Amino acid sequence: MEKIAVASQKGGPGKTTTTVNLAAGLALAGYRVLVADIEPQAQAGIALGVRLAGTDIAKSLALPLQHLAQGVPSSLRSIIIDRSELLRSRKSKGTLHLLASEQATMTNAQHILHAAGVEKAHVLRDLLKELDDEYDFAVFDTPPAVQSLNGVALAASDYALTLCNPKGATVEGAVTMRSTIRHVKDRTGGAADPKYLGAVLNMAHPMGEWSTEEIDVRNQMVDANLQPFLTEIREDSRISGSYSKGMPAVIGYARTAPGKRYARFLQEVLDRMDTPEDEWEIAQSADEQLDAAEAAAVPAQQVKEASSV
Repeated sequence: MEKIAVASQKGGPGKTTTTVNLAAGLALAGYRVLVADIEPQAQAGIALGVRLAGTDIAKSLALPLQHLAQGVPSSLRSIIIDRSELLRSRKSKGTLHLLASEQATMTNAQHILHAAGVEKAHVLRDLLKELDDEYDFAVFDTPPAVQSLNGVALAASDYALTLCNPKGATVEGAVTMRSTIRHVKDRTGGAADPKYLGAVLNMAHPMGEWSTEEIDVRNQMVDANLQPFLTEIREDSRISGSYSKGMPAVIGYARTAPGKRYARFLQEVLDRMDTPEDEWEIAQSADEQLDAAEAAAVPAQQVKEASSV
């Protein structure tokens, strides 16, 4: 099982939609996929059609995390929720399972893990060992900021990616998260060493709609060596609407622009997992893209003028 954390130091750039669409895309491709919601707001579960309430909170991932942090043996098997029914319309042979979160229990887990310190950062990694042969991928939705739950997720990960949207503060957050990812090995005594995969630009716009801030964000992502993915995820009401429906856009809109973009993004993630960083193709800065568009427009105009003569 290869484990991927979707992480951001800032809230709001789109971690949950990225997590569930990446996971659902893998499942559509035929893989056995597990989503772990390590976020107190429990949004990954909601995005997959699951809300834990009442007696169902006993299925919260937070409880095994609490138990193991307190030295009590625990297991994940009894709380796994099968969401493979979401794949039926696409006739996929993959599976999509969920370890769901719930606010009160996960907040309590956060306090327990914070008090326990880095010595208990291994709890999720240890819990997942019993499932290692049962899944091809696990994808983690993590809370914003560098905190104990985030640390637990990164300490369980083999790979990690971050994201920005067209807001300048998200670039600063992505830079912080990239640094955090690269220090996991030291903080865990070598027990974990997730490979940084890059940053995806989420909620992006076509070139003709770029604001000054979006141009700056695109330039900063390159200048800060965030290794931006070639594929960007455009702002689209079909993606935001998919959240409330509990159906990831990569499934519900597989043949439209949102689904195709997530599919291309997934392929880039898989390619980067198997390729040295110095061989990655990265997105151009906004300035480079604008210059290229202007250069392409000049010959087109010349052709038009020549044909009119």
